[in-house]
Amino acid sequence: VVEELDPFLEDQIRAMGIKVVEHKTELNMLELNADRLQNLRHELLGDVPKAKPKKVDTSLPRRPPVLCAGCGHRTVFHVLSKLGATVTGDIGCYTLGAFAPLNAMDTTICMGASIGNAAGMKKAGLNGRICAVLGDSTFFHSGITGILSALYNGTPVTTVVLDNRITGMTGHQENPTTGKTIRGEVTRQVDLIKLANAVGIDHVVVADPFDVKNFEKVVKEEVMREEPSVIIATRPCALLKGVKYTGHCKITDKCKNCKMCMKLGCPAITVKDDKVVIDATQCNGCGLCVNVCPFGAIEKEE
Repeated sequence: VVEELDPFLEDQIRAMGIKVVEHKTELNMLELNADRLQNLRHELLGDVPKAKPKKVDTSLPRRPPVLCAGCGHRTVFHVLSKLGATVTGDIGCYTLGAFAPLNAMDTTICMGASIGNAAGMKKAGLNGRICAVLGDSTFFHSGITGILSALYNGTPVTTVVLDNRITGMTGHQENPTTGKTIRGEVTRQVDLIKLANAVGIDHVVVADPFDVKNFEKVVKEEVMREEPSVIIATRPCALLKGVKYTGHCKITDKCKNCKMCMKLGCPAITVKDDKVVIDATQCNGCGLCVNVCPFGAIEKEE
């Protein structure tokens, strides 16, 4: 038996009373591929040559991890990076905010640690803007205790709840904000504003991150507040079935090549021959870049 990872098939065959060659560590293939199988046959039977290591084509373009086109989290990190805030992150697809060009996440330790980290940094005397960021489902799972602790200890932590109305990282499961159970049954929908108020947070602001100017204004105000506050960044996940962006965006001749749009880290926006271009096959028409361009050089086409 040659199989990936744990001896699942081997155990089942043994349970049926069929003799199996004793399991050896070196027969564990991890991920099956032709080269590993060839090397295994060479080791056991010797009737084929050992596979030669393949040379990696370094000319291939790199594709680093990136937030999806149309992701509402992108503006949050764009603004926090612009403001030079210290950002304590959490576990979720939004952890991608740590990558260039956003570069807006300084810590990621475990689920629910974002608010505690921010509070600890404040207590330790770190000055400047400090902001904890976590998703709506993570907030329900492990964030409420951190908020309570910061409030109880009088620590002025600003928390941004990335409310995309789904559990994005692990496959779009429902959560208490969606009003549906994991089986899709209708249930009581939890109100994030009322929940934050109920635990004692007086300052709760809801803002659409795609309204870039207003969102930046909200963040500036809240991170300087001398008491705990919550910003709920509400924008549904771009991959949800009910989210229907249309058309795509294009660069016009008004472009000054300032490359401000490149700071968003959108996978559809690239530079070719030192000019910014938008790949229509990757653009979903969310229009965020239109809101960011200072010269009105990006237009949306239906």
